[in-house]
Amino acid sequence: MNLSQQNLDSALSQLNVPLSVSEVHGLCCGLLCAQTSAAAKTRWFTELLDAASLSAADVAQKAPQLKTMDDWFGQTLASLNDTDLEFMPAVPEDEAPVGMRVRSLGDFCAGFTYGIGLAVAQQGNRTLPDDTREIIEDFQAIDAADPVDQADDEGQSPTLEVQENVYVELLEFVRVGVLLVLEECRPTTPAAQGALS
Repeated sequence: MNLSQQNLDSALSQLNVPLSVSEVHGLCCGLLCAQTSAAAKTRWFTELLDAASLSAADVAQKAPQLKTMDDWFGQTLASLNDTDLEFMPAVPEDEAPVGMRVRSLGDFCAGFTYGIGLAVAQQGNRTLPDDTREIIEDFQAIDAADPVDQADDEGQSPTLEVQENVYVELLEFVRVGVLLVLEECRPTTPAAQGALS
């Protein structure tokens, strides 16, 4: 079952998580790129529950919503490992205003860089590969800017078509960037190392 943006938004709202679907997905992806799935899942749920300030009693009452989050984590892990490279950041559908989609992509980038930072900090601040560091810097710039709303040299706002084109290019850049970071930072298990040698 593929979870819709609406399902996820509703679950996060009922859990009182004050983060957008895109940011939570970015966090999940960032953690998964640099940690084992078990460690990433533990940290992701810890971050969500901390953000929601849920007590132990609250957690028990929110079992359906937490099950939705668990399913989403599994889907995200599967999409990152998909051999067809069909992973896609969780952003609103094309029917949503382009400005909203760009902001959501920025939220995803913010969550992703935070997730990578958490994972690296838990590993003694290991040095990241140069390409990964560049991608993270680019993601931070996307989060900080509003590239579809920037006026040109003559002070003209970009047309809707230009904004759409910029957004599509950014989305593809982020999508491929996540997969490149995953390739460079993916933790290897002893079994996998043995298989390669």
